[in-house]
Amino acid sequence: MKLQNELELLKYYFGTDVNAFKNQYKIIKENFTSDNDTAVIDEYIDNLVAESSKEGEQQMVEIELRYKLIMNKDIIPFSYIAKNYFHKSRGWLQQKINGNVKNGKPAQLTTDEIKTLNFALQDISKRLDSITS
Repeated sequence: MKLQNELELLKYYFGTDVNAFKNQYKIIKENFTSDNDTAVIDEYIDNLVAESSKEGEQQMVEIELRYKLIMNKDIIPFSYIAKNYFHKSRGWLQQKINGNVKNGKPAQLTTDEIKTLNFALQDISKRLDSITS
């Protein structure tokens, strides 16, 4: 029984099966009791929780962005943005924004694509503002 293998199994259960996670954690704590093992276990779990928090924050950003885009879909020129800022089709951008399932997983904007979309919206906003100035 290797500690790293057991920790990987613990990671697999994290956020998917609470009872299996608890059982695996108990197995680890009972079988790996040295000070070094305990330090490795604690660090691994701390990193697991930190990673999960970052993923949760990213998901909240994506949900908020998706909501804002959908609420303003009638005034945002998605075709223009897709073509001129992403060099893709409107359908591609809509799939990403709507989170449509593609190849078995939901499509979503990457961090760089979110930055590009933000830039596009700000750029269009500036252009429209310059018309009225």
